[in-house]
Amino acid sequence: MTQTDKPTILIVEDHPMISIMLADMIEQLLVNSEIVVVDSVEKARAANAKPKVLIADLDLPDSKGVNTINTFAVLFPDCPKLICSGVLDKHLAREAERAGYFYVNKASTYPELLRTLHLLLVEARVLNDAPRPPEKTTNEYHSNIYAPGSDKPLTWKQVEIMRKTAEGLSAKEVAREMDISPDTVRGHIKEIFLRLGAKNKGQAVEIFIRAERKARLLDS
Repeated sequence: MTQTDKPTILIVEDHPMISIMLADMIEQLLVNSEIVVVDSVEKARAANAKPKVLIADLDLPDSKGVNTINTFAVLFPDCPKLICSGVLDKHLAREAERAGYFYVNKASTYPELLRTLHLLLVEARVLNDAPRPPEKTTNEYHSNIYAPGSDKPLTWKQVEIMRKTAEGLSAKEVAREMDISPDTVRGHIKEIFLRLGAKNKGQAVEIFIRAERKARLLDS
């Protein structure tokens, strides 16, 4: 299917790293599109956009959980919608799917996120059903995210931990969301510091964001 007009993709996400990642992935899948990024329901309403696709976080500064699901269902009833959330809540996932949303966890691997976005764009009829999104040239255990000058990539679990850390979660909060112990998270973080060549959490997050962005660009 060929589109002569640029389809509008509306991303409602208050974490810059996540919105940048989603925008990059959309651009990888859909060459000709207009991506609008806002960080709240109010700004989504004020944007006065008519999106072909909506991608939203569940927990926004002015809306949480089921309220977010219901609000966007009313605001944008006619377009395919995706909840991209770091909240591991089966009830909310069912509520979103019952309301017609796609649902994916932010901590999913890059290929999983890419496949979900591909399905969303196909559903919106702005993308053909083929070819399928490219897979990473990495195995299921290791990612392709390296620190500059390093030959040891982060594992996917370490990537998940760093994504949550970059969102501002503490080791205890990360442990709770991933259903592992805080000591396990701290052990991973020590190894992450070594692999990234970081001296503290802030430096690790900065290096990680740059490394993940570079990995996405190399994949595109």
